[in-house]
Amino acid sequence: MSTQSETLWKTHQVATALGVGVSTIKRWVDSGLIEARKTVGGHRLIELSSVLRFARERGLPVPELKCQDDQTQPTSQPKTILGRDDEILRDQLLTALKRGRSTEARDLIEQVRAAGADAVFLGDQLLHPVMYRIGKEWQLGSLDIYQEHRASLIVESALQELIQGEGRGKGQGAPLALGSAPEGNHSTLGGLLCELTLAELGWEAMNLGTNLPLASLSNAVRAHRPRLIWLSICHLADEQRFLAEYGPFFKTAAALGSAVILGGRALRPELRAQLVAASFGDRLAHLAEFARRIDPRGPR
Repeated sequence: MSTQSETLWKTHQVATALGVGVSTIKRWVDSGLIEARKTVGGHRLIELSSVLRFARERGLPVPELKCQDDQTQPTSQPKTILGRDDEILRDQLLTALKRGRSTEARDLIEQVRAAGADAVFLGDQLLHPVMYRIGKEWQLGSLDIYQEHRASLIVESALQELIQGEGRGKGQGAPLALGSAPEGNHSTLGGLLCELTLAELGWEAMNLGTNLPLASLSNAVRAHRPRLIWLSICHLADEQRFLAEYGPFFKTAAALGSAVILGGRALRPELRAQLVAASFGDRLAHLAEFARRIDPRGPR
């Protein structure tokens, strides 16, 4: 039961203390998960006791909370994402995705992001391992294909929100990166993570999506003249056809001064040996380092 003397917090103060986004706090309040009052102007004021109770119930970090004017000053926490072991985070996200719990999965991704994780950590340490495990469970028959599809859609939607948050307009002089997945590739996860990684580093990232013929990608390169081109290659139905079409594409990119980086699980060592590119990457960390070398002005 709340009292008149109950400490009231603003949404951004609660978001900072719990390590989540303001939009998440508003959603939790509006759904009744956290008690709050509304001012005449419609602003949410949240009771401190409700915040602490909710944090304990959800297993969120519960720092010693103090409120001074408009500042939230939690005690310092260990420099780990949400104070949890990475494997625990992966298990929690895996469970939420397998059960189709969209809000829970998106909240966890947003918490990880708000706790300071960059796109490289999000992709290499969390999302790629979790989605790989989901794919394996589907192949082994322990997951239905609809569950795999649902999990992919939840993650893709969360990534699209993060990309929008980075903002597409990077201002005059921002370098342009252009990328896609070639014909026969229908997974969007790799391209979205590349787009988020580059946007975070200050690039204007133009993601042309999946299943794009290399001839069409060549046309886009001629039209936009990017400094960097990424190709996310997770599946190749016909390697010989890809090799034949890659040659003219790379020639176009090289003539226009565009640096090409290739990545994806379909790039077997034998296939890589037949391809020419400025760089090959197995992780988002490789893409980020390559982008920094091309344009060192971006944030580190």
